[in-house]
Amino acid sequence: MTGATHENHLGSVLVTGATGQVGRRLVSALLETGHPVTVLTRSPESARRLWPNDRVAVHVGDLTEAATLAGLGEGLKTVFHLASYAPRPDEPDLYNAPDHWRVTAEGTANLVAALAGSTIERLVYVSTVKAMGDRAGALGRPAGADTPPEPDCLYGRAKLAAEHGVLEFGRARGIEVSVMRLPMVYGLDGAGNIARMVAAVAAGRFPPWPRLDNRRSAIHVDDAIAAALLIARHPESGDRTYIATDGRPYSTRWIYEQILSALGRPIPRWTAPLWMLQGAALGGTLAERWMGRRMPLTRDALVKLTGDAWYDSSTLAALGFVPRHGLAPEIQRLARRQQAVP
Repeated sequence: MTGATHENHLGSVLVTGATGQVGRRLVSALLETGHPVTVLTRSPESARRLWPNDRVAVHVGDLTEAATLAGLGEGLKTVFHLASYAPRPDEPDLYNAPDHWRVTAEGTANLVAALAGSTIERLVYVSTVKAMGDRAGALGRPAGADTPPEPDCLYGRAKLAAEHGVLEFGRARGIEVSVMRLPMVYGLDGAGNIARMVAAVAAGRFPPWPRLDNRRSAIHVDDAIAAALLIARHPESGDRTYIATDGRPYSTRWIYEQILSALGRPIPRWTAPLWMLQGAALGGTLAERWMGRRMPLTRDALVKLTGDAWYDSSTLAALGFVPRHGLAPEIQRLARRQQAVP
């Protein structure tokens, strides 16, 4: 296959969730390679601000309202489905917000029903490792895409239901459908867990972290987009589920030390005892339940900071995926940005 043919293989593309942090970068990457792009959005104003001068076609619709999706796939060849429910920042239990099921599971069912009579040949669903459940990433070894999923929150269950829905749709219609699960994504212009941790360390709100050798997988947003495009273009990636990571597990202690170094600060000689963090996390959990708003440290947050979330992307590597980014340069970039804030 020639390079030109490879680039044009996707044809006209539909992107759902296009105005999100990952979606907008995917749309930009597609436009840069000359693909006609249609975005599904409830907010055409947001789409026009991101892509003025009619750079993208806009289908105004809502995944939860099936009637608004009529005619969605006409004339299109490839679909990247990224849309999901985004909880409000003040919702205390982000992963169990009721609308996850309505938007992600039922909305995806509405989407594939609308695409049933369309011209599309390929669909890539960008999902999350939360569909596997937190236990999958804490087995003492990296979990692969074939690890039996046991989602432990509504967000994960909705994502898994959506995965099953798109894969069954592909098998029934003879359409090449793939699922790509993402772990923590970094490189999001100041958004995300790493950016929040850099800000907390810079402000002196993050304790000297204990030397725990936990392992957490992550991926740069640009690598996530490259992986999605590779899956969409590869002739043998259909009816499969993949995990995309940068291939390097990180410990919270390593991230903490990297942040201090990037900020030009010394590493403290002492560390906060785990029992102290557990007590603070319990207090944060109780305060969150009582006050109905998010606290900076809860038991769930502490589990994430001290536990494993370790995943294997070797099946994606077998397609030729080679990540180009690592977390250390991103931490340095975020630290420079933080220091530039007056």
